[in-house]
Amino acid sequence: MFTVRTKKYKLPFSRGILARSLTRAGIEIVEAYHIAEEIRDVLEKKKTEEILSEELMEITYILLNDKGYKKEAKNYLVWRKFRELGKPIIILIGGGTGVGKSAISSDLGYRLGIRSIIGTDTVREVMRKIISEGLLPTLHTSSFKAYSTVESPSPYINKTIYAFETQVKYVSVGVEAVISRAIQEGFNLVINGIHLVPGYINIRKENSKIFHFVLYLKDNEEHINRFYARSYGTSRNAESYIKEFKRILDIQDFIVNKAREYDVPLIENNSLEKSLNFIMDHITGELAKEV
Repeated sequence: MFTVRTKKYKLPFSRGILARSLTRAGIEIVEAYHIAEEIRDVLEKKKTEEILSEELMEITYILLNDKGYKKEAKNYLVWRKFRELGKPIIILIGGGTGVGKSAISSDLGYRLGIRSIIGTDTVREVMRKIISEGLLPTLHTSSFKAYSTVESPSPYINKTIYAFETQVKYVSVGVEAVISRAIQEGFNLVINGIHLVPGYINIRKENSKIFHFVLYLKDNEEHINRFYARSYGTSRNAESYIKEFKRILDIQDFIVNKAREYDVPLIENNSLEKSLNFIMDHITGELAKEV
């Protein structure tokens, strides 16, 4: 057993922690563990009980390059250097109903080792317990059914969008509080949900790195099939979503247009792997500019 010494503390060498840092760099999880084992063997041959964190980083970087992982080696250094800045990473995954926000968030959290993953529906549920239905009726129903709780101020305004926008404004207050707490405590966070509409979340970004992405689907048939797929083994009734599919598409169009307006990256999520790779490359590229 040997330890890794940083400027502030010592930690036992962990193959799992090293493998996780390699997956952040873009290495597949199985290969990441194999490389971590190789590095452990290298360290054991040194017959030393302690190694500097910088030396471990150098050994890992050289081994990745030797194996042909040039891009991943660079990414590894970027993530290591960014961690030294001590800034939390906040990732927002928005998009319409049924486009795959939860699946992307779960896999993204796994790759980045982010344990805190929160849905805006959870934030809304907490707010429902505090604020009565009589006071804020749009808060107490689903995003695509909120239209049934309010009257549009004008016949020329889309009632579905007006009600949804009203709900987003309320939920955004709770989302901002969650993000502010994460920044204050210094922990990484992934938030996903339909309420993460560009232009409605106002957060000071000086002490953190906040990334916002919006998912969407062009293919309506694929979109409908996903409602059936995600209803399997749950209490979600696919038919209730399909019945309101036109309103769901209206809301998706509204979110996509807002993403374009605020220059938020748009991702057609017809491939989980491609979407994840795009997000990982975008985040790593932005971090590289900073470090």
